[in-house]
Amino acid sequence: MRILVYPGVMEVGGSQLNAVQLAHEVARAGHDVLMFGPDGDLVPLVGALGLEYVRAPQEGRWPSPRNMAALRRLVVDRGVDVVHGYEWGPSVDLAFGPHRRLGTPLVTTVLSMDVPDHVPTHEPLVVGTRRLHEQQRVLRDRVHLIEPPIDTERDAPGAAGPDARALLGLRPDDLVVSVVGRLSTDLGKADGVAAAIDVVGRLASGPAARARAAAGAGPLRLVVVGTGPEQARVAARADAVNAAAGEQVVVVTGQLLDPRAAYDAADVVLGMGSSVLRGMAFGKPVVVQGDRGAWRALTGDTLGGFLHGGWLCEGPGDGADLERELVPLLADPVLRAQRGALGRGVVLDAYGLVAAGRRQEAVYADAVAVRPSEAVRREALLRCAVDVVKFKASLARQRAVAGAQAWAGARAGSATGPGAGTGAHDGSGPGPRGTGRSGDRPAGSGGARPADAAPQREGAR
Repeated sequence: MRILVYPGVMEVGGSQLNAVQLAHEVARAGHDVLMFGPDGDLVPLVGALGLEYVRAPQEGRWPSPRNMAALRRLVVDRGVDVVHGYEWGPSVDLAFGPHRRLGTPLVTTVLSMDVPDHVPTHEPLVVGTRRLHEQQRVLRDRVHLIEPPIDTERDAPGAAGPDARALLGLRPDDLVVSVVGRLSTDLGKADGVAAAIDVVGRLASGPAARARAAAGAGPLRLVVVGTGPEQARVAARADAVNAAAGEQVVVVTGQLLDPRAAYDAADVVLGMGSSVLRGMAFGKPVVVQGDRGAWRALTGDTLGGFLHGGWLCEGPGDGADLERELVPLLADPVLRAQRGALGRGVVLDAYGLVAAGRRQEAVYADAVAVRPSEAVRREALLRCAVDVVKFKASLARQRAVAGAQAWAGARAGSATGPGAGTGAHDGSGPGPRGTGRSGDRPAGSGGARPADAAPQREGAR
């Protein structure tokens, strides 16, 4: 088969990394795979894996008539048999591009925690959690489960080499907690990292630190790997903790295209989705981040819930979840080894990349073999179009309300500030122009998408 794969972003993150790895796996099985999408840090990896990558003419905006036209030409020129979009934006471009005009079979993968209403319902859908698979089977006929795949050979204990800690500026005896992920507001990721910085800052000194030192443990360190729109906030929080401690408790590396050293160097890994699964592949004990301050460690008791609902725990937390889960792991190397072995076994059993590649091939075969009638396709696409219009209109209303509130707040501040009654603005806060724009960037966007780009949750990455 000739397959076109279209991820919505190519920044380092779970959904798009899964797209690249599965595309490579399918190509290794003998299929001709072409990738299409925006520029980004993962594009060189596509080339290194021997896959061709075609740059999208328009980035970060869906639906995109320009991309739809480019996709139609590409499908015709290359004789593509099936097209595959990751998350709703690429799926809509493909649905109203080559699928609608040429009848090309369409596959959509959603690795977010929910499936938007405007994802086409008449063609195969791939989801990443058992909970979502059960939910979507009630709503549509062709739903497949491919949980986030992990390359268990490349991501394995010792895979980063003997100098993993030295690469990060760490000492051999440091007690290391690491978190690798996108620093964005999506799914509360950056809030979780900020909470981890505060917790490690507290635990790095005081009675807990003295007890660990008496037991022979080295100083506590937190390694934060990633980039995104919240990077400056995270770095500022780390700087404050380091200044208060008088040493570098928190190491913020920025983005690492190969973050294996951060996993391999860790004693404990924090995260969600694919990131926490990679930590498990390295044999590390993990504490899984959730929404609204929730954190849960992987144990024999919590495993069933994670396997069913995905590697994101349900909030809210009570503000002390992370510290409560982290303290016993930091104090007990035997417990760390036991939990790490549990996680590695789970990944080997359920999340291997080779098996996921075979399942992806089966999804493509389903898409090609079962072709909905023209009437079914027309009705489904009409419903999809209506849902997209409603969704975009809802976003526009939210932005308008937020802008009006910000503008009113700025006016009120100006009226009561030092320049009140004079028409002057003292420069200490935003004036009416430019207010209300900070919320225009959608979650998971990397701060680069236009204001009318609809949010596309990155999923548990």
